[in-house]
Amino acid sequence: MTRTAADLLFRPRSIVVYGASSDPEKLSGRPLDYLKRFGYEGCIHAVNPRRSEVQGVAAYATAAEVPGPVDLAIVVVPASAVVEAIRGCAEAGVGAAIIFASGFSEIGEDGAPQQREIAEIARGSGMRVVGPNCLGTFAVNERAFATFSTAFDEDAHRPVSPIALVSQSGAVGTFTYSTMNSLGLGVTYFANTGNEVDVTVTEVLAALVDAPDVNVLMGHIEGCKDLEALAALAAAAREHDKPLLLLKSGRSGPGARAVAAHTGSVAGDDAAFNEVLEAHGAVRVPSMEAWSDAALAFMDGRRASGRRVTIVTLSGGGGALAADRAADLGLRVETWSSEADRAVLASGLPYFGSTKNPIDMTGAMINDLSLLERTLANVSANDDTDSVLVLLGNADRGSGEIVATLAKAYQATDKPFIVAWTGGSGRPRAALLDAGVPTYTDPDRAVEALSRVTEFSLA
Repeated sequence: MTRTAADLLFRPRSIVVYGASSDPEKLSGRPLDYLKRFGYEGCIHAVNPRRSEVQGVAAYATAAEVPGPVDLAIVVVPASAVVEAIRGCAEAGVGAAIIFASGFSEIGEDGAPQQREIAEIARGSGMRVVGPNCLGTFAVNERAFATFSTAFDEDAHRPVSPIALVSQSGAVGTFTYSTMNSLGLGVTYFANTGNEVDVTVTEVLAALVDAPDVNVLMGHIEGCKDLEALAALAAAAREHDKPLLLLKSGRSGPGARAVAAHTGSVAGDDAAFNEVLEAHGAVRVPSMEAWSDAALAFMDGRRASGRRVTIVTLSGGGGALAADRAADLGLRVETWSSEADRAVLASGLPYFGSTKNPIDMTGAMINDLSLLERTLANVSANDDTDSVLVLLGNADRGSGEIVATLAKAYQATDKPFIVAWTGGSGRPRAALLDAGVPTYTDPDRAVEALSRVTEFSLA
């Protein structure tokens, strides 16, 4: 049975490191070290004509000598030796290859001919190629770490979330990966596609859209050569009710020039790109921060049945700022229609609080957590509430009980429920994230993430 690109990259039965170094600290030695250290269970080989063994693994002079079949070659040689290595891998029947080296189309005509030659080898042989100019791939469940990036040195065994993160830029991908880890969200699948001589971000995500261990699809794109493939991906993601969160650069003239210099890509028609996403309910984000914020908000799989958000706060000023931002983004912050519901709510608030949305518990909440518990129970049960936004701040002293109350309220409802906890030591935010509650440092970030969940829910 023919193996797909996703099988070869994320579920390889055998891997050869072409050009492997005996020094695990070197770029060319790290992939072999990672595969051994993190427990990859498939066959591992090395190609190094100067050695018979590298890091305890049998080494061969050429790819043709490696006992086959080989699903994946990690090519770690310099740019000047890449074409020869790729040709050798293709002739040996290797299924896919990852090229780390830079110095191809991203540097212009000095490197473009070599990249075209790699593309011709890939097309002629059927061998799939990731890169060049990339950091590689990993699949946590398979322990297949085909990368040299030190971003994964200490994180390979951390708990993971059902997220596929595929980035054309290595730095954007690894920066976001680290941010996700700080939010308590690991990543199950990672790929950096670089110059995309063959395999693209769109193709990798499309191959993972129906994976049972993926609920959120994250893609960073510099150049989009195939809008039809993008449309098919977005449609498939929508069919599976999996948010497709896309970050694309090259919107402006300077941005397009930067894209060309970085991966040799053509940014493409930004308006057409947006039209494809809007037609299928995919989510475009403007920044790396917004990208990880959106992933956090989508992780629990909750969907909003409408645009009405009830804001609960201990700061009238903070509530007003959040209400302004919510209105900007098309969310409805309205006073509840039922007088009876407002009366019940009022009975649990101090007389100087407010039942108007935003609901202001005032600072009295800090000394009376039953006020928070009652308010959140009323809010979550209210028919005029499609989603809940809670704004708190500082309050490190006694925060353990507040966190427990919020976590209990979050678990008691299936509505989108997001917290902004501003200021303080950061420990309460970390505790809420550990409890699975989407929590942000700033009300604007929280509102923006909530608006993306709402728009996706109603698309």
